[in-house]
Amino acid sequence: MDERRREALLIEAMDTYGDYIVQLCYTYVRNWQTAEDLAQDTFIKYYQALPAFRGDASVKTYIFRIAVNVCHDYLASWKYKKVHVSAIFQKWLTTNETPEKHIVKLSEHQVLVKAIEALPTKYKDVIVLYHFAELSLQDMSQALKLPINTVKTRLRRARQMLGVQLKEEGEVDGSD
Repeated sequence: MDERRREALLIEAMDTYGDYIVQLCYTYVRNWQTAEDLAQDTFIKYYQALPAFRGDASVKTYIFRIAVNVCHDYLASWKYKKVHVSAIFQKWLTTNETPEKHIVKLSEHQVLVKAIEALPTKYKDVIVLYHFAELSLQDMSQALKLPINTVKTRLRRARQMLGVQLKEEGEVDGSD
């Protein structure tokens, strides 16, 4: 693959998936600057790997797989400090609500974020990729290099774990 073709594919991928990759990285590191750095690392690795890309997976799946691996590497690195998933989900909140409804929704959002960040990494991966990155089960299977039945099982278990955590949070809030 010639240099111009690689550059064109890189630019196309950055334009198409850049914001998604930054948001995905942000769910892991909860720091926008770090997320942007990790997204940049993702695209560098994508560019370097382009000659070996066989097209077995879609470009979207391939880039998301690289991003997840970059985030895992960062989280396992000496640079990583204990951080939590943040308000990436804030963009899904609407602003045309009454202040009271917004506060209730924000409170529910914070409970959900805490529940997601409390999940083990293998379960957090499937929740984020399925519900927020909107990857299909097949794409998740390819991105995580797992059999599709393992992805389905992890997604089911992650939802169960979230349900238990959210129920417990509701019971704690209800007893105060």
